[in-house]
Amino acid sequence: MDMEKRPLIKALETYTKEETSRFHMPGHRNGKTVPSLAFLQEHLYDFDVTEINGTDHLHYPEESIKASQILLAKAIGSKESCYCVNGSTAVNYAMIFGLLKPGDEVLLERSCHQSVFQALGLRGLKPRFIKPQLDPEWALPLPPALTDIKEAYEKYPMIKAVILTSPNYYGKVAPLKEISHFLKMRGLYLIVDEAHGAHFAFSDKLPPTAMAMGAHVSSVSFHKTLPVLTQGAVLNLSEDLQESERSRIRHYLRVFQTSSPSYTMLVSMENARALMEEEGEALYDQLLGEARLLREQLARIPQVEVYGNEDAFTDAARLVIRTPLPGEFLMGELRKKHRIQAEMTLGNSVVFILSPFDRKEDLERLPEAIAAVRTENEELWAGPVSPFILHYSEEMELLYDLEEILFLEQEEIPVENAFGRISAETITPYPPGIPLILPGERIGEKEVRLLIELFQGNGILKSASKSKMGITVLK
Repeated sequence: MDMEKRPLIKALETYTKEETSRFHMPGHRNGKTVPSLAFLQEHLYDFDVTEINGTDHLHYPEESIKASQILLAKAIGSKESCYCVNGSTAVNYAMIFGLLKPGDEVLLERSCHQSVFQALGLRGLKPRFIKPQLDPEWALPLPPALTDIKEAYEKYPMIKAVILTSPNYYGKVAPLKEISHFLKMRGLYLIVDEAHGAHFAFSDKLPPTAMAMGAHVSSVSFHKTLPVLTQGAVLNLSEDLQESERSRIRHYLRVFQTSSPSYTMLVSMENARALMEEEGEALYDQLLGEARLLREQLARIPQVEVYGNEDAFTDAARLVIRTPLPGEFLMGELRKKHRIQAEMTLGNSVVFILSPFDRKEDLERLPEAIAAVRTENEELWAGPVSPFILHYSEEMELLYDLEEILFLEQEEIPVENAFGRISAETITPYPPGIPLILPGERIGEKEVRLLIELFQGNGILKSASKSKMGITVLK
């Protein structure tokens, strides 16, 4: 096979041949440690079919897909659950469009995923923001508490819904039960982006699901933490919704995902649900025990700090560490010299996604590798461990609608000249995919300083601008 004519295949083959320990999504870890995936791999192209007699129809399920989704809803604890082959992004769109009308005010975190902001812009909704909360020691975003919701509701009494991310990228879970009770007493929707919590439904040792804590709707990315092909996601609808509301959401789910769904992706989600129902408790009992030992080993390395406690509001399968080294440098050293790939970095922090399908030797190698990086970089390691603050403006004002901006004159300028200008694009550190600046937002002095720092930090920013240090603004 001529790889020069197949550059993407070449890149993926190169990565595969490295035999890297993968602490990043998707959760299937190549499928090599999941016995039931061997059957699906063997029939990958056999199962790649279309809607014909006997295969049912994802958008209008009546047979096998309907039966599969009933089992899915039972496992998750929802009134109804639907497969989605366009990721949680499409589910977020469907939830927002199905429950809210143009002009409605919506309360949300400034640190929501970019798909939420995109949906708000397309739907013509008015975002109202919850006061951001940061971990006082680590400066990482925290989910809002009930007091934050109450304070925001007093300030914005006309809101129709609250959109929360739980868990967040760092494994922290919002107190959804008390928040949902407060909102339901006022006739408000609770919409939860639970993309990183697909595994919660399958272990009592993990936090409860958004459905169990009273959310009206939730999006769950099965592919992030379960043995599912990338883009496999689930929409969950609660019994608190009227059938007319569920019908609208189902309509928009059809609108926002392909009319030619991948059956291989669907069966990977069905298989993951069945596998986790049968073995999830045992798998996570073992993983969480290994994760506890891993954290203890890491904490014994000088100047390695481990984030979070094992409690009801923390995902113990999400490992976040901090060292004196820049996160991008540590992640690069782990990959180049030790064949270990983390999920993401932020400042001096590095995020690893742990899975029951990690090989034991991979978990054992991680603290050894980090200790080796310390030895190899003693001078850098001797520096202080300091938090990196990712500033999200609380009082954000969008001066133009998204649709307006697309048709206004724009220009690209150097970031250092952007103070006071109005952004014409979304600037997003990815991962985690949380927009730092939105189209129509005036760029402040803090944003300029942070953009320069992030652009110089090995390019974790995703931007439409052609130059690395540029930003597109309105003329």
